Amino acid sequence: MTRRLAVRLALAAAAVLVAITASAAQAPGAAQEPASSMIRDGLYVLQIGDEISIRVFKLPELDEIVKVRPDGKITALLLADIDAAGLTTHELANVLLKRYAEFFKDPQVSVILKNFANLKVYVGGEVGQPGLLPLTGHLTVAGAVIQAGGLRSSARMDSVMLVRNDGQNQPIVRSINLKDVFRKGAPDIPLKPFDLVYVPESRIRRVDRFVDEYIRQLIPITATAGFTYLLGSNSVVRLP
Repeated sequence: MTRRLAVRLALAAAAVLVAITASAAQAPGAAQEPASSMIRDGLYVLQIGDEISIRVFKLPELDEIVKVRPDGKITALLLADIDAAGLTTHELANVLLKRYAEFFKDPQVSVILKNFANLKVYVGGEVGQPGLLPLTGHLTVAGAVIQAGGLRSSARMDSVMLVRNDGQNQPIVRSINLKDVFRKGAPDIPLKPFDLVYVPESRIRRVDRFVDEYIRQLIPITATAGFTYLLGSNSVVRLP
């Protein structure tokens, strides 16, 4: 498989996933917030249900862990409800800093994202169970492939494609050599919300499938006198 073809297949899979996601979003009772709003200028934007940690330097009594409520707000100690959904953690920290400055001198506030709410990645292609996976904890490309049932024998490990939102609602594609990750301990890549991992099919497997589907099954048995070598084996060996 050429790199260009692999990229096209990965982008096609991404388009299918976007269509499925859009259809689900239009279902009765589903949230109408578009997925693209979750990434802005390359930064994650807080969503309803996200769990965040608020830390105030030298004021540990104000430290707490809260969730973004269904109305998009959070409740912080000493403060009235604050809009959080739609802000980055840095933006929310600045809002809290200004509010706490009404009570304390020069407060220093940090906001840390603890857990995502219903964020997914998609793993497709030559894996055991293609589909959506929840993005929980530190999930990497290799980890996602393992969670998706592992690699099939037909997988091409050295050309796995990672499709990612570039922060401007445009896809960027990166090729990953999982063979080096699994066998040589090469660095793995952490996944971000709505990443798509596509494992292409090996060339040997495609040739074998071609022989099986288009030769073994379609050539009339009376015309196979000179082609019996195609019918007597279940595997195809590719010569150098």
